[in-house]
Amino acid sequence: MSATVVVSFQAKPDQVDSLLKFLSGVQSRVIEAGCLSISLLQDQDDPTRIFEIEVWKTADGHQKFVQSATTSGAFKPFETLLAAPIKANYLKTVKHSEA
Repeated sequence: MSATVVVSFQAKPDQVDSLLKFLSGVQSRVIEAGCLSISLLQDQDDPTRIFEIEVWKTADGHQKFVQSATTSGAFKPFETLLAAPIKANYLKTVKHSEA
């Protein structure tokens, strides 16, 4: 069973475009690390709120990716882009419907 990870970011008001560009640029590396799919979304009412919806084979896969990226310094740009710490929620699908 896969794990859906919702990652939320709070950009500094003057860093929204830079954060979106940074996150868009690392999506291929997230996929290479084992993520099955990734979507980048922006809150329509508060453009400083950015979300990634990531689907991983396991939550552990995401956690290993985060640990590796943190250790390597890949997440260093977040220090200047974010107004608050990153938050990740690990969700399991209870039901899925499509039109």
